[in-house]
This record gives sequence, C-alpha cells and structure tokens, in this order.
Amino acid sequence: MFTVAKILEMLPREGGVEIKTLEKMLKLTKKIERSRLEIALNALSKLQIIEKDSENIIKRSSNESAIRASIRCSSKGYCFAVREDGEEDIYIRENFLNHAWHDDKVLVKINREGIRRRSPEGEVLCVLHRAKTNILASLVKNGKKTQARPLDERVLATIDLPLNDSELLKNTDENNIVDIKINRFPIAQLPAKGEIVRKLSLNEGPGGDLEIIKTKYNLGQDDDPPNVAPKKPLKKQRLNLEDQPSLLFKTWKSNQAPILPAIYAEPKSGGFKLWLHIPTISERINFGSKLDDWVRNRSKSICYGNTWKNLLPNKIKDEASFESDKISSALTLEVDISKEGELLDWEFYLSTIKPVNSINEELLTIINKRKPGARTVPIKLKPIKDSINTIETIVYLANTLNNALSRSGLIQLDPNLPKIKNLNDLNCSSPGSDLDGWMPTLNTSDPQSIVNLLTKYSNIILSIHLRSFNIESINLSKPFQENFQVNDVIKSALLLDASINVNEDGLLNFVDLLEAIKVNPNKHLVEKLAKNYITDYNYRISLNNESEDNVCSPLEYKNMPLYNETPWSNPGMSYADIINQFILYKLLVEGKASKSNKNTNSNSLGKKFIGKEIDWQIFSSSQKVALKKLCSEGLLSELNSKQKQAKSFRDGLLSMIQLRSIEKSINQIIEGTITGVQSYGFFVEIEPSLAEGLVHVSSLDDDWYEYRSRQSLLIGRKNKKTYQIGDKVNVKIQKVDLLRNQIDLDIEKEESTDNNSLSSSSDIDSNNKK
Repeated sequence: MFTVAKILEMLPREGGVEIKTLEKMLKLTKKIERSRLEIALNALSKLQIIEKDSENIIKRSSNESAIRASIRCSSKGYCFAVREDGEEDIYIRENFLNHAWHDDKVLVKINREGIRRRSPEGEVLCVLHRAKTNILASLVKNGKKTQARPLDERVLATIDLPLNDSELLKNTDENNIVDIKINRFPIAQLPAKGEIVRKLSLNEGPGGDLEIIKTKYNLGQDDDPPNVAPKKPLKKQRLNLEDQPSLLFKTWKSNQAPILPAIYAEPKSGGFKLWLHIPTISERINFGSKLDDWVRNRSKSICYGNTWKNLLPNKIKDEASFESDKISSALTLEVDISKEGELLDWEFYLSTIKPVNSINEELLTIINKRKPGARTVPIKLKPIKDSINTIETIVYLANTLNNALSRSGLIQLDPNLPKIKNLNDLNCSSPGSDLDGWMPTLNTSDPQSIVNLLTKYSNIILSIHLRSFNIESINLSKPFQENFQVNDVIKSALLLDASINVNEDGLLNFVDLLEAIKVNPNKHLVEKLAKNYITDYNYRISLNNESEDNVCSPLEYKNMPLYNETPWSNPGMSYADIINQFILYKLLVEGKASKSNKNTNSNSLGKKFIGKEIDWQIFSSSQKVALKKLCSEGLLSELNSKQKQAKSFRDGLLSMIQLRSIEKSINQIIEGTITGVQSYGFFVEIEPSLAEGLVHVSSLDDDWYEYRSRQSLLIGRKNKKTYQIGDKVNVKIQKVDLLRNQIDLDIEKEESTDNNSLSSSSDIDSNNKK
C-alpha cells in the first residue's frame, strides 16, 4: 500500500522518473495496485503537486504554493494546519478540510494571508498520510445504519459499519468500546467505512487499559517481521578490544527492552579516556529490503510498562545485543576528556568487545554509598570487585561531563514521575529518548541515567565529526532556548517566593531560573510549568540550507552544540540512529582516506577533524547519491510523526495509570497542591499519583470568585478567600473519566472566620499596591 507522501518521497529533487520505475520503487506488483497509482498520479497532476509529461515521466511540480502541515482540530470544529517549517499556523474551515482528520499529514494552500492578529486561511489540497488506521469508538444507531462515533471528539466524522455489526449494539454498556478498522476513508460524497476488529472494555484490568491506549494511539496492530536472515557484520578492519573489561549499565527489568551500549573509562593525564561501544545494527540490514521497511515502519521502541514494542526483530536484537562474556561486534567511540570536562580528542572505529559485568541499580547504589578509600568490599559487590574502580571512574566522569554540559546551557529537569505501582520500565531513564525538549537530571544511582548522558555526548561528537566532512545526516535539533520571556513560568516562580532577577528586557536565562528554584519547596511546580514552554526536539537533515561557513571549525567543539546532535548510539531505540550509524559505517569502511585509488586505512577517517585536512572526494558519485537517498524529506516526516505518536502514547499510558490510582479514592477527601489557576477554576495535583484534577469555579458556591490574571489567583468578592498556585487545599474526588483523561474535584467547604477574611483582604490589598 502506498500513500501520497511515499510517492513524493520517491521523486528526486531534480529530474524525474518513469511510471514503471516508480511502480518498482513502490513495490507494486498487482494490476489493481498499478491502476490505483495511475489514478493517484492523475489527481496529483491536476492539483499541480506533480508534473507528468507525454513520455510518462513524473517529477515534482515547480509550483511551491503547497505547504506540508499536520491538521489539528478541536471538539468545537476549529481546525488549523500546523506547518512543518514552523511558520504561522493556517486556519482551515471545516468545509475546506477535504476529509482530512485530526493529526493527518496534508498539503495545504493559503487562500488568504494573515493580517494583524488574524491567522492566514487556507484549504487542504490532499492528504499525504493518514495518522490512524484504527480508531476507538462507541456504537450508535442512525436510522437503519449502524455507525461508529469516534471517542476522540477532534475526529469530525462518523464511520459506517456493516449491518451485522448492529448486533453488538444490544450488548454494549458504557464501559465497552470498540476498535474500528478504517477500510475506506471519506472521499467526495462517500462516507468513511469500517469494521469492528474487537470489543474493548474498561473492566479488564491493566491489560485491558493497555489495549485501549494502544488503539487510541494507533499501536494496536503489530505485524510479524519478515522471515529474513540478518546480514553478518564485517570481520575485517575491527580493532580487537576483547581484553578490555568493559561494562554494561542496565536499569530496565523487561527481557524485551532495547539493546544498550557497553562502557569503559580510565584516568588519563589528570582527565579521562572513555570508550563507548555501540551495538552494530546498520551492518545487519539491507537498506530498501522488506526487513528495512518493517523496521522503518516501526521507527521507535515503545515501552508498554512491563513489556516493549521493540524496534528490532528478535533475530537482530539477540545477535547484536551485548552480554557479559560474549564476544560482539561494535562501533566504538574513543574520547579524551580533560578534568574540567572539556572535549580534547576522539576517534570512531569498528571493534570487537567482550563485556565482563552488568551493573544494575542496586550495585550502583551500594558503590555510591561506599566511603572513599574503603578497603572492605560488601558481599553483594564481591562478584564485581575487579570492576569497582572502573565504575567509580565512570560515575566521576559522568558528574564531570554533566557539570560541563550544564555550564554550556543544557536544560535538565526532574522527570517527577508518580510514585505508584505498575510503572515498571516507564519509571527508568531511557537512553536515546527524543520525546522531550529537556534532559532528565543526572542520577548516578540509575545506570541508564549515566548511559543517557554519555550517549547524548557521543551524539554531539558525531554531529561535529560528520559536519567536518560536509556529510549529510539525520539530526535531532531545536532552537537554542537561552532566555524565557516574562510569562507564566517566571510569574509562578515569583509567586512561590523564588529569588529571580530578569534583565531590562524582561528576559531570564533558563539556567539561572533553575538555580533560583533549586532549594524552593515548590520546585517541581515551576519545572512542571516550564516543561510546557520548552520546545521539543525535531528531526531534520543536517547541512540543509547551510553554507560551508556554518560547518564546525576545529575550535567549535569546545562549546558543545547542545541542541544539534546526530543520534547514532542507541540503534535499539530509534530508526534515525540506525541511519546515522550506517552513514558512519560507510565513512569508516568505504570512505577514501587518501588521494590514491586504493584505500588501505579507512579507519583514519574516524579521527578528530581529519575532514578539514582532506582536499579530495571521499565518496564516489554513486555513493553520494545512495547516502543522500537515506536522508529524505519523507523519512524526516515519518520520524517526526512517530516521535509525536510515541510521546502521546507514553503520556496517555501514564495518565491512565494515574487515573486508575485516583479512581480508588472517589468520594474521599485528599490534600493537594494548586498547580494552575484560570478564570474557569483551578487545577490541583494529588500525591502520590501526581494526577491533576479541576475544581470548576461553578462549584465554589460560598462566594462569587473573580480571576486576577496578574496575580494568577481567584478571589472571593465578600470573604476575600483566595486560591493561588502553590496553595495546599483539601479536595473531594467526585468523578474520574478514564477515556477523556479528566478528574472532577470539589473543594472541601471550610467556615472562614472574620479574622481570616480580614487577613486575606489586607494581603490582597498589599499585593495590589505592590
């Protein structure tokens, strides 16, 4: 099956392809598939998205009015196209959606430019890619028809079902919902058609809840991998490091968890030498094969709590994963680091390794609690006593690098996960995770927190390295967020008595903000709000729209480009890492390291800034074309879509677990903390689940409450009682809506004395004067 996005991805940026060639590229073998392609090409030609000549050559249109975007709808019917280029969102009236649904990838044309505060308006030309193939719905009767009504009110459509599905209406209660497979999306005057795949229920425990969340975020279907034997890694040109006592650091408990690197470090000249060994995945996959298509379609490893949806098939995962006393092929980064954490030197090369021990959270905690210079070895540490000095060196190095990156402006926040059961692997640091625009605070008692820091460091180094050769790669980047404008984050911090100084422009360095709230008892409230303002990472092609002047110079590595990294060190987590690992592998193995035709020492291309010394072409023309195809716009769009899908799923699963924890306390009175105040009420965070519920202003019937935005509070007209961020309140849990992710709260009624009212009044008057 092909999509418009896939067709456009196959078309070169310059020139065109024959229709027969395009059929082969899309792997269309059946007559009906080729017929559908012809219909699609004719339609795209009429829309001026592609150009088709008399010789059946297809090429991209020179018309650049079509804009790539994602559709965002509200339950009220307001829709916007969120542009991939980051420009202003485009308002789309419902009759101009062209049957696009919420989250679909589309091409949009602007009909009216934005003026003043009004957004530009436009229309959807065509749908590039459907976000969902399955949807959660309830069943309704419409005359003689049985229809599915999506539970997500942002999907502005109903789906017609076969007549035999009407029997399920008799057996459906409010806790039963259905998983609908979309067989035909709406087109022209024809409505959407679907069929019921399975019934789901809110009464099936954690397993049932997981299936509901998986279906909600289009993860319900899981195809088996193709029965293809993986390739064997290259044996030549590998440095034998099997005698090096490298270590595995792992916190995840599930056997299905993604593969992780091996680490070794030792002191050197007052600083450190670090070896980071990465499992080699790119050598085991033929790019463009069915296996590659399967891995690319998954794009990410996703944690289900106690199980995983792994990016890699079991055959590759088992062969490539590192284990104690097992000889494995690796891609290695060797780094020299000063005692202050400054990057001095590095080299990439192929290797074979044999880790000696696996370090878990319990062992790391015991080592961190040992007194410096202690001679006795606790019983639990005796099996790894020969590795204790190495572990201590790695921990010290991690702290050193963490301090250096923090000084450079790396945003680190406490994940602040709920302290409840059933989180399992969700409660662990995930090395290589790209779901947030910030990095979790380093926890040296969590093995994977250390791995996360070191792999991020290695990703930044690869970004610098490939740029020195002017080689394209898939980068993970975001705008540098040095300052925050005076907004709710700073205002909330000031309300919570944080000592903050802004400059004359009303701007604040984010590192200074974190330092100001470091010892504040409500630190997590400010960080929670800050997370909403921090921009997420996005995938993009490196060197795009960049001149050679922007390629890193030999001095730039001293100030690490924190928000521009080339992920390669967690190939078990993301397809982007596999692509970049393949580019690095090609550089080391096939790159031309000298002007002579024969390449006798390719591994020298892994050394620091050797690219600046090369005045010849390291890749042939055909090699350049092949590498360029790997970094396509279509792949970027897929990676970013899968990234958002994985983040939405993670947040949705966490919310469901939190709501289940709160559900047990319905009709109970619990103390909580106000985390946000709006004109319609205020939000209260309840421990230990950290779930947020709403106290609606209409439920505050003891007085008429006014909203004061400057002070971010609600205040009663008569009793002067206030509700402000950071206040502790007692609330009664009225209702928990698992499907809409909502908790309705009521404030516990208290009788206020005249003294309290007078005190509150004087406080507000004092604040107003200030």
